[in-house]
Amino acid sequence: MEISAEQFKNILINIADTIEKNVNYLTELDAEIGDGDHGVNMNKGFKKIKSQLLEADADTNKDIGEILINAGKVLLNEIGGAMGPLYGGGMVKAGITLKGKEKINKNDILILFSSMLDSIKSLGGAKIGDKTMVDTIEPFVNTYKEQIEQLKNNDLKSAFKTALDAAKNGMLSTKDLVSKIGRSSRLLERSKGHIDVGAASSYLILEAFYNSL
Repeated sequence: MEISAEQFKNILINIADTIEKNVNYLTELDAEIGDGDHGVNMNKGFKKIKSQLLEADADTNKDIGEILINAGKVLLNEIGGAMGPLYGGGMVKAGITLKGKEKINKNDILILFSSMLDSIKSLGGAKIGDKTMVDTIEPFVNTYKEQIEQLKNNDLKSAFKTALDAAKNGMLSTKDLVSKIGRSSRLLERSKGHIDVGAASSYLILEAFYNSL
């Protein structure tokens, strides 16, 4: 199974629609231990990505790397706080690694999300257990990698679904963690009992990606 540039654009549009549907959910999560603006900011950024993709000529950009770079730049410009650089920078780095590709396969998807994870960890300094988006994305990347490399799972959707389940478990695990990075870390033990909003939005992105396959 391969994903064309046009299909990849539709995946990003579906992600934007998913974020928009979950603005209130993300806002409520963020209000519990953060600023309460995560949902609004994410929606603002992805709505801009969606509008640019819909307005663009179908033949103008068939390079998936360029599509990711442009989307990442939108997030860097539109999303405030730490999430703009984390999501936006991650997408730009992933785009650079996939530049020149008009189609991507299961191995390219590993490169995409591995690059995003590397960028996010490098910039934010978070690791598994710190109650961040890394708790969602890293289990996804590790499980997906195991599926396609060690278990030789050639079915993209099956490999992605198994990894998505690991991502969901990672997201849910943040509820019982103490926040160690970001604004919520000031709450110490009081940050327990709440799902991290970055972990939640990361899961929504992965879930929308899967539902688009």
